Amino acid sequence: MILSGHQPNYWPYPGLIGKIYMSDVFMYVTKVQFEKKSWQKRNRVRTKDAWDYIQVPVVTKNKFDQNICDVQINNDTDWRSKTYRTISLLYGKTPYFSEYKDFIEDLYTRQWEYLSELDIHIMNWLLSELKITTKICYDRDYEFEGKKTDMLVDMCRKTGCDTYLSNLGSSAYVEIPCFTDAGLNHKYIDYKGCSYKQAFPGFEGGLSILDMLCCCGTEETRRIITDVNNYDFSELNRDM
Repeated sequence: MILSGHQPNYWPYPGLIGKIYMSDVFMYVTKVQFEKKSWQKRNRVRTKDAWDYIQVPVVTKNKFDQNICDVQINNDTDWRSKTYRTISLLYGKTPYFSEYKDFIEDLYTRQWEYLSELDIHIMNWLLSELKITTKICYDRDYEFEGKKTDMLVDMCRKTGCDTYLSNLGSSAYVEIPCFTDAGLNHKYIDYKGCSYKQAFPGFEGGLSILDMLCCCGTEETRRIITDVNNYDFSELNRDM
């Protein structure tokens, strides 16, 4: 069985949802250090000129080493109403915005305390909307040992999986021999994506899946993210 894991992302890019689809088990990883300039608190949306961020303000003062699960949202600003207005302005006239408006409106009406809860709520809704049935696990229910690759190996052991699927971007720290020495396998996945008609002329890659949903709808978005031709894969236990 294939395991993948990732930090909860805010309106993640399509490749992360695709990686979950390609896995038998997916682990939300939150008991690791939060990075201020990360996709956990922001993502990119299409604008007339190119793209811009939508982001969640978080409390970081004197909290340099906090884990993702402990990051609190700064609700001193009216970020929810501002974000909803931005999304409505940018995507209100797209073909499929109306299908997701109720969820988006409810999302930004709720009072959120922790960033990970907001991100997981969005990601679980996406998985449900796109009919992705991968088993979902949460690191809060486990005590994993080690860091970086050692932790991934332990995740495989404790979930009963024999293969770990990593984003290509993880190659900076993944040590494949740690998997093979433990009798496990490793594979890289790299989302290439494809172009589609966006709200403004031209095409911008690397955007949140929100853009694809609003422009393409659920069925086409699912087709894109489940199409293996939109990914590169490494050979088993090999670098890409």
